[in-house]
Amino acid sequence: MGFETMKMEFHKSWKGFTIFILVVVLVSAGMAQLYPVIRETFEEESEELEGAELVSLEVLEEGSLYLEWKGIENAEGYIILEDTGSHMTTSREIGRTEATNITIANVTISPEEERYYGIVAVVGERRVPVGMASTVERKSPLEEMMETPYFQMFTAGREDLRMDEIEGFLSVELYSWWILLVGVYLSYLSVKSVTGDFEGDRMDILFSTPLSRKEYLIQKFASLALFSLILLVLVGIVLVLSVYSVGEGWMFYSFFVSVLISWPMLLVIIAVSIFFGVLLKNSRGAIGASFGVILVQYALFMAGHMLEELEFVLPFTISHYWDYNSVLLDGVVFPWYLLLLFFVAAVLVVSSLVVFEKSDIPV
Repeated sequence: MGFETMKMEFHKSWKGFTIFILVVVLVSAGMAQLYPVIRETFEEESEELEGAELVSLEVLEEGSLYLEWKGIENAEGYIILEDTGSHMTTSREIGRTEATNITIANVTISPEEERYYGIVAVVGERRVPVGMASTVERKSPLEEMMETPYFQMFTAGREDLRMDEIEGFLSVELYSWWILLVGVYLSYLSVKSVTGDFEGDRMDILFSTPLSRKEYLIQKFASLALFSLILLVLVGIVLVLSVYSVGEGWMFYSFFVSVLISWPMLLVIIAVSIFFGVLLKNSRGAIGASFGVILVQYALFMAGHMLEELEFVLPFTISHYWDYNSVLLDGVVFPWYLLLLFFVAAVLVVSSLVVFEKSDIPV
């Protein structure tokens, strides 16, 4: 029969393949196109405090604050305001002075506490804002967002990952969801590829020809592996071009290679889905089992990065061995990781062959 099963698989599924490839390509390219808009929005929001260049603040060791500012012409005096937010809507007056500096005693501020101080000049009946200062170093909204537990889950332990750089942005917003975006569909497709022949009563017809069970299963796996490789090559090329189009330069290696090396992980997903397909012989049970494995793996991977006490589970998750951040941030690929995933996929395929050879084919 040669490669007839592979040809039949592509002939049967080419429309679904094409639509899915278009969806993933559009999502990947669109995410890169979104980056400049997000970055510009956050840069606008992270502007310095009003008049920050006119006011200096120093926290003294003896528990006091020293504020100094540039004077305003004709000012009769200055009012010092304090608040816990830069909006200063709930500020309170903590002092007045005719000088352009003041020391505020008995101030207790913890290292993580954020306080804002505003200087207002009194000019006759008017109140003229001079400027503001803060007890903490101002962070951009992107930096603050990266410090939240939600985003800590997606950084994969990389403290040098920055959301204001396109590598970090796509790492969090695209790559971290890759196993769900691509893996879940491939799992569904792999299960249906096998169970569809069981449920459609086609198995006995297929094996009435010279086609062996071994050839059938290997060709099923090969067709899905080839489809996933085509998908990754197209996504990688389009992502590189999309990144280039937004003015981030020609970053072929970083983005093309980081996408391409997800192939071994996807092969494991295809292999485990085929295994459940031949084991359970029905779509509902096999899809449920396959999705369960993927979701549990994903949850463990995220939990392992979020909680120190669960770090030991990371080597048991396939996502751990697709180290895209090493490629994006360091330009490094770990070949042993990829070889291990290839080996796991091969073991699963062999296991599927053993189960399939011993199983009864419903007539």
